[in-house]
Amino acid sequence: MVPVGTAERPGLGTGRDGGQADRMTSLPPAVRRLLPWLLGWAAVQAVLAVTGRLVARRKDEGDESTAGIRRVVVVGGDELRPVHPELSRVRLDVVMGGVRLDLTAVPKVPGGVDLTVRALMGGVGVQVPAGWHVWWSCRGVGGVGVAEGADVFPTEDERGADLRVHADLLLAGVGLETAPQDDSWGR
Repeated sequence: MVPVGTAERPGLGTGRDGGQADRMTSLPPAVRRLLPWLLGWAAVQAVLAVTGRLVARRKDEGDESTAGIRRVVVVGGDELRPVHPELSRVRLDVVMGGVRLDLTAVPKVPGGVDLTVRALMGGVGVQVPAGWHVWWSCRGVGGVGVAEGADVFPTEDERGADLRVHADLLLAGVGLETAPQDDSWGR
């Protein structure tokens, strides 16, 4: 004997898959295979971004008006325009991000400016005042390049250079360029 009212309607646990809808069957098989990887990649990016922000809070030093600046940039970007007339050192640690460094407001500094870049899958764009002598040293997989037509003079004289770039790169790069003459790049 069947209880009253249950013979006509299947209840929970009596249908296919126990009556529960299989939500993943509505997605194509390729998407089902990719979804865990995409979610994992998004989670890694989020963890890197949060970790980078925490590290940056502890390691960042100075601002655009000081003689020494240090920035940590992870999964993001930053733009620096130092104005201190005696700027001596800029250190940039970049992971999967980018930094734009504009040195055009800095006059030639006696002894030059030291730029230290440590980058992993990131890049640094440096705008140098026209006529500066630049020396660089690059280790790792990546490179330092000068934009075509830039009024920058590469030099072998490390001590006499106006800008010394020390770069440790892994799948990253440092680009040197001069500001456009019409200053139309965003000021």
